[in-house]
Amino acid sequence: MNYFKNIRLFLIIMPIILSVSCGSVSTKQKQQERITIGALFPLTGEFCDEGIRALNGLLLARKDVNDNGGVLGRQLDVITLDDRGDPRYVAEQYKTLKEKGVIAIIGSSYSDVTLELAKAAEKDGIPVISPTASNPEVTKGRKNVFRVIFLDDYQARILASFAQKTLRAKTALIINEGGGRYNRISDIFSEAFRSRGGSVTAVERYSGAGDFDAILKKYKAKQPDVIFCPTDYMVAAKLAEAVRKNNFSKTNLLGTDAWDGILTFVHERGVLDHIYYASPFAFDENTPKVTNFSQNYFDNFSYTPLSTSALTYSSVQILTASIEKAGSTDAEAIINAMKTNVHDIVTGRLQYDYHNNPNNPHTYVYIMQIRDGYYSSIDKIRI
Repeated sequence: MNYFKNIRLFLIIMPIILSVSCGSVSTKQKQQERITIGALFPLTGEFCDEGIRALNGLLLARKDVNDNGGVLGRQLDVITLDDRGDPRYVAEQYKTLKEKGVIAIIGSSYSDVTLELAKAAEKDGIPVISPTASNPEVTKGRKNVFRVIFLDDYQARILASFAQKTLRAKTALIINEGGGRYNRISDIFSEAFRSRGGSVTAVERYSGAGDFDAILKKYKAKQPDVIFCPTDYMVAAKLAEAVRKNNFSKTNLLGTDAWDGILTFVHERGVLDHIYYASPFAFDENTPKVTNFSQNYFDNFSYTPLSTSALTYSSVQILTASIEKAGSTDAEAIINAMKTNVHDIVTGRLQYDYHNNPNNPHTYVYIMQIRDGYYSSIDKIRI
């Protein structure tokens, strides 16, 4: 609890620190001495742990950048605001960052929130890079909006392939949120699974985690080989517990990158035995780049990094390298550099396609499982 209180205190005093440290110099001098970017994450509310993981990656990246000479010989400053994970609120927070003169923005964590941020920033041309928003609509047709994570379409096809090749699944049950938030990724998974000879038993919809028992009882007599549920880690934890309660002992659970963090919310560890999900990052990847980052992260925060922290760190790497290549803080020059660079970052090698999405030939998806109470990567796939 003290950790979260300290984070909130930091968020309150950070703008004050920035104003005090720069208050005795002119605006021109301030611009010469510092480069300021903005960040928007859900730092309060239901998804605040996701936002705090992003904030940790951001703070670590800023420290590393400044310890290594800054950007264009200047120190990197970051103004971080809370978007509450609310699509209706993020545009207001964007205006605040714009008024403060940030040259680029990192955020947000979820696709629906980032889509509203992208719409707000599009007309101003301010570069935006989201670490984790995977819906294709976020960047489509917007020259100034980028992402670090793979697309929903890509991970859905990989999960369908993994289900059949590795798990030997022949039947799948899809469970979707009632509002249709994840219809697209479910449709792509279904199409890919069927194209390989699999059978989709049904597509069920839930309005809350309390619906899971009723849904599962319908398939208890003839249990599917896999259940695919593209939802967040908190709902996924409830589903996992319902699956165990209803004795689906031979059914594997499949989830998207949004399941990263599920371990914190599962109360009965035995339910984790049959869980697999996609991730853009695995801290146990045995490369110097990942090992050094993971150790550095652990030294600063006392636990191993999940994908959100690594993707946010990578966002800062992409942005600062692009500013260096541009040789200025001009938005159009930064955007051009982001688009044309080959980015060697913590989460791998990345080059952008026409729609500012990671180019698939360079993009790996890790399949994660939880073993003995720890996250573990069991496969690394690209198609």
